[in-house]
Amino acid sequence: MELINIVKQQIELLPPKCKETFLLSRHEGLTNVEIAIYLNISTKAVECQMTRAFSTIRKKVGEKLHTILFLLFGRHPRRSQLI
Repeated sequence: MELINIVKQQIELLPPKCKETFLLSRHEGLTNVEIAIYLNISTKAVECQMTRAFSTIRKKVGEKLHTILFLLFGRHPRRSQLI
């Protein structure tokens, strides 16, 4: 349970655009292309924001990140979204 709280805290500490992109992906289940269209940014920008988010959170929780995200958001990331 402590790791889940750490992940939630780290998500809240992400820069605003990074947090928004991350939550659109994980919470809303949008693809990178859908996020890019919604935010009116390039898919490359979405990829960069997602990489930044994963890197930041992974520094705190390690390789258990995907399992914790599954517990938090209830969906397994698409293979194309694994970083």
